[in-house]
Formats: sequence, C-alpha cells, structure tokens
Amino acid sequence: MSVVSLIGAVFEALFLVALTGLGMALVSGATTVGPMWGQSLSLGSALAAAAAFLLGRTAMVVIGAWSTARLNAAVTREERARLAHSYLATGWAIQHNEPAGRLQELLTTFINRVTLAVNALNQAVVAAVSLTAFLVAGLLVDAIATAAALGALALIALGLIPLRRRIRSGAVASAKSNLNFAGSISELGALAMEMHTFGVRKRFVERIDRDSDVTVETQRRVNFLTYALAPIYVSIAYSALLVGVGAFALVGSGELAVIGAVLLLMLRALAYGQQLTASMGALASHLPFLDSITSTTSFYENHADLSGTEQPQHATPLEVVNLSYEYAPGKNALQGATFRVERGEAVGIVGPSGAGKSTLAQLLLGVRRPTHGELLVSGTPLNDIDHAWWAKRVTFVPQDARLLTGSAAENIRFFRDHIDDAAVRDAAAKAHILDDLEKLPQGLDSHLGERGGRLSGGQRQRLAIARALAGRPEILILDEPTSSLDAVSERLIRQTLSELKGETTILIIAHRLSTLKFCDRIMVVERGKITSLGAPQTVQKESPFFRRSIDSLDTDLPLGFESIAVSSQEEGTAIDS
Repeated sequence: MSVVSLIGAVFEALFLVALTGLGMALVSGATTVGPMWGQSLSLGSALAAAAAFLLGRTAMVVIGAWSTARLNAAVTREERARLAHSYLATGWAIQHNEPAGRLQELLTTFINRVTLAVNALNQAVVAAVSLTAFLVAGLLVDAIATAAALGALALIALGLIPLRRRIRSGAVASAKSNLNFAGSISELGALAMEMHTFGVRKRFVERIDRDSDVTVETQRRVNFLTYALAPIYVSIAYSALLVGVGAFALVGSGELAVIGAVLLLMLRALAYGQQLTASMGALASHLPFLDSITSTTSFYENHADLSGTEQPQHATPLEVVNLSYEYAPGKNALQGATFRVERGEAVGIVGPSGAGKSTLAQLLLGVRRPTHGELLVSGTPLNDIDHAWWAKRVTFVPQDARLLTGSAAENIRFFRDHIDDAAVRDAAAKAHILDDLEKLPQGLDSHLGERGGRLSGGQRQRLAIARALAGRPEILILDEPTSSLDAVSERLIRQTLSELKGETTILIIAHRLSTLKFCDRIMVVERGKITSLGAPQTVQKESPFFRRSIDSLDTDLPLGFESIAVSSQEEGTAIDS
C-alpha cells in the first residue's frame, strides 16, 4: 500500500510540475517548457509527459482503492472470527456472565469501528507518503521555500497533539457508553411482555431516551473535535502559506515557472497534510473500540474451556463426592454434596427456590467446575473426561425451551450433523411431539417461525426434550421442565419420562409433585445442602420440607407418595416454597 501510494504521489507531483510548466510557457509564448531540473521539453513532449503521469496516477489510485477494500474486508472477517471463536471456546460460566447485548455490540458496531480505524490508518499512511513525495519534489524545485514550508507543517502538527488526545479520551467514554446502551436495550427488549402487562411503556421510552441521549452526547463531543481538527489545520497552514507568498514578494522572485511549481506543489502538499490530520483524528476516535475488542478477545482466550481426554465405557455410575461450589468467596451455592446414581435410575431433585438445585445440575453437566470435591464418571473425574464424549452422553432440558429460527428437524438435530432423519423422527416420537409436527404443512421440515414462535409453550418444551433425546444420551438432566405447562403437556412429558425409565438415567429438578411419580429416589436440597435422599416414602418421613409440601395438598389421602402424586397430577401442586 505504501509503495502504491508513493508511486501515485510521484506521478501526481510530476504531472503538476509538467502542467505548471505548460501553463507558464503558453502564457509567455515560449515554445519549450523549462528548464525544470536542468531539462527543457517541447510543448508536445511536455503535454505527452503530463498525460502519461496522469494515467500512471489514475492506475495507482485504482490499485490503492482495490487494496484498501480488500484489507478492510480481511480485517472485518479476521476480527469477527477471532472474537466469536474465542467467545465460543470459553466455558458456559463465562458466557453466562456476559452482559446482555455486549457480544452483539462488539461483533457489529465495535468491529465496524475497528475497520474504520484500519481505513483511517491506511489513509494516514497514504497521506504521509504522498506528502513526503510532494515535499521532496518541492525541495528539488526550490529547497529554501520547501524547507520553510516543511518547518511550518511540523510546528502545526505538534500544536495539534493536545486536540488529538482529547479526541482519544472522548472516544474511550463513547465506547463505554455504547456498550452500556446495547446492554440496556437488550434488557428492556427481553421484558416486552412485562412492559405491556404493567403498563410502563412510557417509562421504557423514557429510559431508552435517557440512555440514548448519554450515548449521543458523548459521541457528539468526539465528532465535534474530530471534524474541527482538519479545518483548524488548514486555516493555520493557509496562514503559513500566505506568509510564504508575502516573503516571495518582499525578497523578489526568480523563475516564474519555478515559483508557480513550488506554490502548486505546496498547495497539493497542504491537501495531503489536511488528509493526514483528519485521518489521525479519526484514528484517535476509533482506537478505543479496537482496544475494547483486543482486551475482550484476550480475556476470552485466557479463559478457554479446557477439555480432558478420558473416555470411559459408560457415563454411569455417576458419583458425587463432597461436592461444593462458591459463586464468590464465602458464598456457597452448594456444600458437601455426596451421592451416587446408578445406570437407568430416576432421581427427583426438590427444594425451595435458591437452594442450589440448578447449580447442582450445572455441575453435573460439566458447564461449571466445582470449588471443592469430585464428580466421578465410572470412576473417572469429570474434569479428565473428553468434553465431546461427555456432551454426546449427557443432555439437558431447561425450564424455558429456546428454539432456533428454522424447521422442526433443524431444531431437533441442533447442528449435530451425525444425527440422521430416522433419529430425529424417533426422538420426536419419544417426546410425544411427532403427531403435532406432522400436522404442519411440511411436517418435520416446516419452518417454526422466529425462534419457534408458531409452537405453543408445551410443544416447545416437548421439542426441547426431542432435541435432548435425538443423540440417544445415557443421562438426561431436566430443570423443572413442566413448571409452566398446561395439564395436557405435563401429562405427555411425564409419559415420556416414564417410558425412558430404566433405559436412560434421569435426574429431574421438580417443580410439581406430579412430575416425581416415576422417580426411584428423591433428593431434597435446602440452603445448598442435601438434607434427605432416598425412596419417596423414606424421604416423606425424613424431610420436614417434603412433608410440608405434601401436607399443603390439604388432602386425606394415605401417606404413600405415589397416591399423593396421582392425586396431584391435574392439580400441578408446586413444591418450591
């Protein structure tokens, strides 16, 4: 790029010198142009040389534009890939803690600003090289006048340094403000239903307007300084040029063609100096966005999720030994959990909200690493297990099903290309969603709308279960899968789980007593500790919490857990309080 710019600038300088000579020769009636650098040319030769120089400059401009476009595209692709890949390589705990909307803002607005920074740097290099070429040409024509102009340009550049620093500090504040605004918009967008329900649309508008005003005002100050930088430079440079012309008039002129060439070269150099100043100002405003991208990418790369290499024969038995997890020092979400789950067993996990049930599920999935203790898979520590191997054998169904914008088959397959169509249909049948999907216009290939919006809540949850079953897992972990479903959807999900019992190891965090009917054992988690674990009837006798949950049914049914569970099937009694 620098070479192309230099060649283009030399062609332009030669063109201007030739053009000036031609003009002066025509005005004076001369038949030759020059002498310039000790050479004289006929008018025809000078005209042909000027045309050749112009064509050469045009060619260099086109090559430079092509190179710039290619460079910008490469930078955008490379920076986006590096940021996205490093983010996806981190563990779930890092991704879960990422502020809402931040990654999207970094991958779009911030990457665009990085591209603009590269473009500004490229323009600065082009301007600097071109300015140098014109100054060299000026020195060859008239060394004294050009040296004076060069000194003036240097003084101007030094005087504008504080202004560029102000632009840089303002851009830092602007970058931070943009991230905050993106997070605020993402948060409010996720609360659209609540906005309508509670009638707070006006307050939402006020909040967005306030956050937007902060962002816009911060950027306005940066833009003002950036836009003012180049005009200030030009005004000072024109003043210096005017002083130079006055000096020529006082001292007396030499060759008219030489003076004209010097003035024309200095004016063109002034234009490149303006471009250089503007580019440096733009670069100062864009660099904080590059700093944010670089620091974020480095953070992700330093927190890459490390995988083991062990691949046991089976995923069970699953043994938890004195397992603890702290979200912050001294703040235990789970303490001293110890239990063993055998192959094909169904274990229900209950407890009040915030007791540590979901944290336990995340530890079992391997998306969080325990602070203390061990989780053994067929006797092998989970930290030593190959992540890809574990992911094929253990799946998860969250409380709120999240679907892709695509077809039912794509949602069930979920980027796992090794799962064929037969496995997709089989999983849909086991989840009792196949009949519903086959009623759609294109069956399993039917588009489900934006994030599965064409399906009901119960259908979405059963589709999420089908997704989990498509890989034929050995262990299925569910986090309150029926907490907000209607009685029909809940019954179908219970039927699916009952049919899987014995074939698949199931651990289910339960919100309703009816969901626990099929479980072999019940685990009660309170205040981060396992307070009871055993057969349903045993836990009913041992656990005051579980007993209070059953007593809240206000029924005279016998104490046997199964009878109570049957009674509560349609009632959907909650046990999280």
